[in-house]
Amino acid sequence: MSRLLILAPLAAALIAAPAAGAPAPARFGDADYARRSWDDTAVLCAPDQRKATRASSIGCYSGYSAPRYDAFERRSFYVPVRDGTRLAVDVYRPLANGKPAEGRLPVVFNYSRYWRATELPDGSTETYVGAMKPGQTQSLIDEALARGRGGEDRQGVGLLLQHGYIFVRAEARGAGASFGVRNGDLSGREAQDGRDIIDWINRQPWASGKVAMIGGSYEGMSQHLVASAAPKGLVAIFPMVATFDEYRASWSGSGILRKYGLAWLAREARRDGVQSGISGSTINPADTSRTMVARVDADVDGRQREAARQERRSDPDAVNPMSYFTRQSPAAGELVRLIGHALGTHEPAPIIEVLYSTPALNALMEKAPGLREKLTALRFARDDAPMTLQAQNIGANNLAMLAPRISASGVAVYNWGGWRDFATLDTLLWDANHRGPKKLTMGPWTHGPNEPDDLREVAAAELRRIEQLRWVDYWLKGVPNGVLQEPAVNYAVLTERDGFYWRTAPAWPPQGFTPRRWALGPAQMLGGAGAEGRTASFTADYNSSLGEHTRYHDAIGLGPTALPDLDAHARTGLAWTSQAVGAGFEMTGSPIVNLQLTSSTPDADIHATLEKIDPAGVVTYLSDGELRASHRKQGPAPYRNLGLPFSDSRRAALAATPPLDAKHPQHLVFDLSPTSTRLRSGDRLRLVLTAANAHTTLTIPQAPATQFTVHLSRSWLSLPVRSSMR
Repeated sequence: MSRLLILAPLAAALIAAPAAGAPAPARFGDADYARRSWDDTAVLCAPDQRKATRASSIGCYSGYSAPRYDAFERRSFYVPVRDGTRLAVDVYRPLANGKPAEGRLPVVFNYSRYWRATELPDGSTETYVGAMKPGQTQSLIDEALARGRGGEDRQGVGLLLQHGYIFVRAEARGAGASFGVRNGDLSGREAQDGRDIIDWINRQPWASGKVAMIGGSYEGMSQHLVASAAPKGLVAIFPMVATFDEYRASWSGSGILRKYGLAWLAREARRDGVQSGISGSTINPADTSRTMVARVDADVDGRQREAARQERRSDPDAVNPMSYFTRQSPAAGELVRLIGHALGTHEPAPIIEVLYSTPALNALMEKAPGLREKLTALRFARDDAPMTLQAQNIGANNLAMLAPRISASGVAVYNWGGWRDFATLDTLLWDANHRGPKKLTMGPWTHGPNEPDDLREVAAAELRRIEQLRWVDYWLKGVPNGVLQEPAVNYAVLTERDGFYWRTAPAWPPQGFTPRRWALGPAQMLGGAGAEGRTASFTADYNSSLGEHTRYHDAIGLGPTALPDLDAHARTGLAWTSQAVGAGFEMTGSPIVNLQLTSSTPDADIHATLEKIDPAGVVTYLSDGELRASHRKQGPAPYRNLGLPFSDSRRAALAATPPLDAKHPQHLVFDLSPTSTRLRSGDRLRLVLTAANAHTTLTIPQAPATQFTVHLSRSWLSLPVRSSMR
């Protein structure tokens, strides 16, 4: 039986064991991850660290930073930015004897297009520090956390308050209770607004003048965005699971449109009050929660909150959740227009439903003459949108274009990513392209994480809050905890079932890994020989899918991850399986697929999935990637790309790329999402090629279905490997 997750007791390890007051080389042993009290900072402390006066390493922090506060006060305001637009801002201050702590304290800032706090139907408020009763402005930290969803300090803010930090959370313009309209997510104006909020923070009598930022996903991307505006006083950021090149990660890099993000756009438009969901929809359901974004303190009757919603409804661009989607290229806009015309509507919700359903799209193309041909002809060129070419001071940004500005700002960056996140490569690219102080941790977790029974996800929350505290202590308080004297990189190596262990490296990529080729051999043997003149063929199955709960869906709130029967998925395409490996090895980095291919259609999509099969036959998903054949021409990346293949995807490159045919094999090369995995003796590898990943990317079904032929003598899988040392 194939499963992504086989839950079992977890053994994992990295223990860096410094002597009191000084870091020491890392050593490895067993560590038991378990749910702990919210203020525990000794999750990965070795026995000698627990005895030491001071200890500081990943997941272990004692003796450097004393917890002084057990309560907080939350106040909420409208803060005007430079053009007068009022943004909703919450300020959380530690309390001493029922009063806000005296003196100027450092500030940790979170800035996002998500709601800063939520009013529940019973009048209570869900915040980043748990839940507060109706009308309550002060609370003990542990009581608020206990009342909150999950009863945990998942964001680590309770720990920060306890250690003497003020926490500020703000909503971006056009979102939540903030006024203004959105002119595209991650816009230059949003960066300027974030800078204005930091300027406001630093004018307050309670602020020390030093600010750090935290948060994940959009809140991680917001940190990079604000850092690009170089606010005075922003010293350090801690972005988690943040995309780098949106075109490549979330839009249509490699030529294949990622459609899963449409559900995120639709959901946020619904929360912002500019769109409604669809009853019974799995991707854009109507909201029945009866929750509302929290009002600011002065908005007693909610009129200002409603006025903010009415303001954003007045802008046609702001009410359309697909505006950001269609900005990536004229082809995306044409795609939406064509489908809307065939449906007889321009309402976003029904168009999104059709885009998400391959059968519904195919049925629509059967009814609408010429629609299939028009959709097939669309190309999503990288240089069709200004945001993919240069920084936008007003409109939406592709963050990769801001990397030089972020480095120039001097901000220190701790990049935090997961091997099971959809933006794994992006985290590594952020690290590769930052030229200031930095650290990198790559863990075994997903984007959320939101699988509470998976101890890899527990480890994410346990370690994240400790690492945040170590990072801001160093940069905002000048605590000499050695965080920059440690190895710059921590990364988990995934093992059998849900296990993992930790390694460190001075930089990414780690040294000692060399490419190893696995030929696509006859009889579907991975690593087979004697392939000269041999071919293997398959017919496109446009319903082939890794399901509706992949790493990609998890990233937009449609998790937790749960893959279907991977053996059944392998039968929808063509699979090669290796013999059992004789000696164990580690694979760390990006798998790369090289294909010589012919096709019965001029263009086609190829999806690849890499899996591990243990001696008991349990299949574990490792990685996946894809490429549209018309985007196969390689070109120079506009940033440091870790030596990986890079689809040029510019209009000139697309025009110069000949179509596929059934006689002349063409070379396709593309990378899969990076991973770090240990294979033990007896494990096997499997590479699966399909023509679609129906619930994740947009594939236009062809009639008749495309016939693929892989020419084996020049087709292989390359993996970065080294002998296992465990």
